Amino acid sequence: MAKSAKFSKIKGTNSDDEFQIVDPDFSYDGKKGVDIAVFHSSFDDFDFARKGTGNDKVTVTDSTGGIYEFKKVETLLFDNGTAQLDDDVYYSTATGATTRVDTQIAASAQDGGELFVGSGNSVNDFVVTQSESVGIELALAVKYRQGPSQDPVSVDADGTVHFQVNDGVQSTTNGSSSNNANRAAWSFDYSIATGLDGATTDLSDFTFKLLIDVDPTAGTEFRELTMVDHGGAIINDTGFVWIDQDGAPTISDDGGNANVAQNSENYAFGFIEDFIDADPNTPGQQPYAPGFGPAEFDIRLEAYDSGHNLIAANQIAVEVIDFV
Repeated sequence: MAKSAKFSKIKGTNSDDEFQIVDPDFSYDGKKGVDIAVFHSSFDDFDFARKGTGNDKVTVTDSTGGIYEFKKVETLLFDNGTAQLDDDVYYSTATGATTRVDTQIAASAQDGGELFVGSGNSVNDFVVTQSESVGIELALAVKYRQGPSQDPVSVDADGTVHFQVNDGVQSTTNGSSSNNANRAAWSFDYSIATGLDGATTDLSDFTFKLLIDVDPTAGTEFRELTMVDHGGAIINDTGFVWIDQDGAPTISDDGGNANVAQNSENYAFGFIEDFIDADPNTPGQQPYAPGFGPAEFDIRLEAYDSGHNLIAANQIAVEVIDFV
């Protein structure tokens, strides 16, 4: 990536400014006021990366590698979508839902400042997708197991939010409260909330799918789980279990209620690890445990209405890097 010092710099006034974006390799400083940058092209042609250095710095890269840098610019307007940079809102034009990065889940999905499931599971630092029209929220978070949550490193044009974590087992080195050689270093949390914004719906009014990537390469091979009421005794307060493609119950211990379903999962759990071939180039299936080595995994949460139409989706990509 070219250094911003080589870019042509354009500064705004101390009032509201509108920047017309034409060519790449420019750096825009909105200064004071509420500022907007207008791209005469598709939202889908760009990737977003927040620098994390303060001052609302965001780097946008187009499909040809062209770079645009923004500082204190609140809104990017495209022909078919909007990125609201001041509060990390990215608009998913495919479903009309909005995705916020590194934020808190809905108040109704919280239990005394924690998730309904387990103890000490934070309600902060989630990637949150909401569809206000139907009152649902899909949220995903990445953390070191029994340790700190992780901040995203970038956002793709399609809304996929990227994270990086260390490989190996659960360790205090990563901030976990204890060592555990039987668990991967990191976990992911999911949270589903319904009945938001005055909606009278609950979990039973939608179909939810959880797709978990079991291909450690840059490709994807998803295990698709579906939340269902399978008619048997349910050991959790949601009234639902997750079944796999073969109809076998896979996750049955969600926390929540009639409107909320939440859990925390780890790649050492059998319903995930048993399906991972850690070395596809070697004949047979090579176990991912106990090393839990470098890999790339995508995790996707989807919501469908009664007509089987996709109404919201939240996808993250986790790069597991070699910890030296």
